[in-house]
Amino acid sequence: MDKNYKNLVFTNHALERLRLRSVSRNQVWQVIASPDKKFPSNKLQQIKFTGIVNHRNIQLVAKHLPDQNKWLIVSVWVRGEDDPTPLMWKIITLPFKIAAKIATIILSYIRKYLLEKNKL
Repeated sequence: MDKNYKNLVFTNHALERLRLRSVSRNQVWQVIASPDKKFPSNKLQQIKFTGIVNHRNIQLVAKHLPDQNKWLIVSVWVRGEDDPTPLMWKIITLPFKIAAKIATIILSYIRKYLLEKNKL
């Protein structure tokens, strides 16, 4: 594996996305060094790269820093994969999910009762 990923500089946002999405710096370098597609991003002087690495469609936005001969990695994501739900969010939303399930069960019993009552 090429260790030229040292020619990459990451924003804090990009580092967080690497961690969240289980993407390595080396995988980012592989996409930069040999992209499947490369085209200008919406922002000035940024380029969007896409590439398949280990059967994952890695996409990233980067800006070349010519004075340092490095790439500033702005963001990274994997197309077709959702970000994992944070544990705290799961804990916060659990009571609402339980209440919704209970309400669905109660409403189905009420509906059955009313249907049976109307048949008589």
